Amino acid sequence: MKGMKGFTFILLFCISCIMAGIYGFLHDQISFTVSPEYFTEFKFIQFHISPLLHNRIGAGVVGIMATWWMGIVVGVFLIPIGLIIPGWKKYLSVSVKALLIAAATALIIGTIALVYGLLEYNADNLPMFGIPSGVNDRVGFSVAGNMHNFSYAGGMIGILTGIVYICIENMRIRKIGLFRNKKIEN
Repeated sequence: MKGMKGFTFILLFCISCIMAGIYGFLHDQISFTVSPEYFTEFKFIQFHISPLLHNRIGAGVVGIMATWWMGIVVGVFLIPIGLIIPGWKKYLSVSVKALLIAAATALIIGTIALVYGLLEYNADNLPMFGIPSGVNDRVGFSVAGNMHNFSYAGGMIGILTGIVYICIENMRIRKIGLFRNKKIEN
């Protein structure tokens, strides 16, 4: 790895972590809307968030802290695989799109989990994970927790969708290159 492609490799890890942090910030705004108690009774405590920030800002901070590292996890798979793309500009473009596809996959799966929880959960059929004793809205807490858990699973599935995208783009780029070379030869 030389020159611009090497620099791009490092830059992509930074982009991936920033994208993951932004995703977490926005994700937790939705979660906070569904269940402020998910944060006040669990996440704010887990992440040692100051009582002054037990609001949407604190939820955003939790989101960044809880997800920025997923940028590294996703990046470890997508960024090196993206090296098959010829040229640093195409490598950058395809890799950023693959990261966005991975994030969109996580968003879709998290949204499905959110909708499922909103439609299916009631006081009699809550998931079997611990709900702190001080929680009044146990259903909302469970819906937010379900969304969180499935969003991480979505991130893992997003790695696969990102890899598929990179491979398809590589075949497309190389096919276009072969076509151009044949046209020049004829």
